[in-house]
Amino acid sequence: MFFTKRRSRRQKQNLKNLSKKSVDVGKFVKDFYVEHGLAYISCNVSGYYDIIDRYSVKGYEWVDESFARFVEENAIYIPPEYPIVLEICGHRFTREQQASIEATILDYYALKMGDVQMSIQSNNRRIAFLIGLMVVFAVIMYLVSLFPGLPKPLSEAIFVLFWMALWDAAEFFFLDGRDLREDKLEAAQLASMKVTFYEKFEDGPAEPEVVQEFLEEIENEEVILPSTQWDQDS
Repeated sequence: MFFTKRRSRRQKQNLKNLSKKSVDVGKFVKDFYVEHGLAYISCNVSGYYDIIDRYSVKGYEWVDESFARFVEENAIYIPPEYPIVLEICGHRFTREQQASIEATILDYYALKMGDVQMSIQSNNRRIAFLIGLMVVFAVIMYLVSLFPGLPKPLSEAIFVLFWMALWDAAEFFFLDGRDLREDKLEAAQLASMKVTFYEKFEDGPAEPEVVQEFLEEIENEEVILPSTQWDQDS
């Protein structure tokens, strides 16, 4: 019995100690990813099809799912104010392969950004529709107030509908809208990252002129959604 109580007190103390522990995420991110204002994601590959899905056909390449997951799981910790440099190491790619890989990666995340943009537009349309309903219900409520002899349940129903529309509009704007804006920032960060290639990974700060060159390239990068074959034919 004494042993059980002693163990119980020890477990409670351990839980209390664990609850007090914390991690400085900002310091971890800066130590692990950031150098001179740039965030680096370094990955090791053994060949072209570690990055490009092996089922892709020439001219319609797609990013390998595992590779994309690796990039995104690292990028999730990087604040959007830091431009990303993606370092692909471990294999000597031809210039044609490098061009294909870079275009495929950036097009992939440009399309992701396009998906978020469409979601934002859809969310804005819902908000506009609900605001329109609120205006209609407000006008009806005003007209009902001019005729006090109308049944009370009718005026109460209109009042409830007005507040339901207001609540939904606020939820779409403040909650869904905020999440979508954050998603767009993250997608734009990935869609404008700099892709580099190294035969061997070298852990060390880049030269200042190289950092400046990367920053200028990323700042001047214009994210354009890739055209499809349908667009070309039309």
